[in-house]
Amino acid sequence: MNKVITYGTFDLLHYGHINLLKRAKALGDYLIVGVTSDSYDLERGKLNVQQSLLQRIDNVRATGFADEIIVEEFEGQKIFDIQKMGINTFVIGSDWEGKFDYLKEYCDVVYLERTRGISSTALRQKDYDIVSIGIIGSGRIAKRFVKESKYVSGVNIEGVFNPNITSAQKFKEQEELQFATDDLKDFFSMISAVYIASPHQTHFGYIMEALKAGKHVLCEKPLTLTKQETMLAYDYARKEKLVLLEAIKTAYCPAFKHMLLLAKSGRIGNIKDIEASFTKLVAGNIRELRVDMSGGSINELSSYVLLPIVKLLGTEYKKL
Repeated sequence: MNKVITYGTFDLLHYGHINLLKRAKALGDYLIVGVTSDSYDLERGKLNVQQSLLQRIDNVRATGFADEIIVEEFEGQKIFDIQKMGINTFVIGSDWEGKFDYLKEYCDVVYLERTRGISSTALRQKDYDIVSIGIIGSGRIAKRFVKESKYVSGVNIEGVFNPNITSAQKFKEQEELQFATDDLKDFFSMISAVYIASPHQTHFGYIMEALKAGKHVLCEKPLTLTKQETMLAYDYARKEKLVLLEAIKTAYCPAFKHMLLLAKSGRIGNIKDIEASFTKLVAGNIRELRVDMSGGSINELSSYVLLPIVKLLGTEYKKL
């Protein structure tokens, strides 16, 4: 028997879900559907799933395509299920392309083209506020942000701004966004929050433009290139009651926060010294090696190594 397995939240079941299940079923003789548990959804950032686990299971069962339904309860369960059930093919939507290639060691992995123009996010927008995010910049970091956003409920990436409209249009098509523009005023009119992933020297200007347009801002590090610019931006955001946040992902990782709690609890004793480094293998003409591109590696990477020092020892240093 050729067994196929797929997984999903299947919240507010729609035609896109049904189409995926239908095509997955056609790939084998027996289709197993894993539906994520409520606790697992919360753990991985899906904060506004509207239907209970039982409702979502009933909806999947009602399609008639699932021969068996299981509950996905923890990270890493997919490998366990594939081995235990003798799965031949793992199927998932194309918006996850590459994410599950590690499963090729255990079975065939198929990414099915998703049904465009419909999503659970779009359905939720009818009844619940969704943060509409626009991206300034269309380089490699911006691409990673779009992929990461799929893990978080309550947000939707709408469009992209770049003074180079050709780059913006290409990014829009690749990431399947709603719009691309080189007009900043139009850009702000179509979103409620901004993610800035442009070159370092442009951060302060874009931050202030966004705040003056009444938009919340998440900006890649370094937030600005001087202390004066940083304080001006924070003061303005505070006055206007807007969010201004620097995008240092490590600071918000559960494992990092847990490590800080353990260290501060005294579990390993009284901390006297912290040594931190950031290493990476790189080649070519990259900004980490170019001081003329807004500071080189200090501005690009030092925030990561300063982070544990500041978090654990504070900012009341005597000598810098």
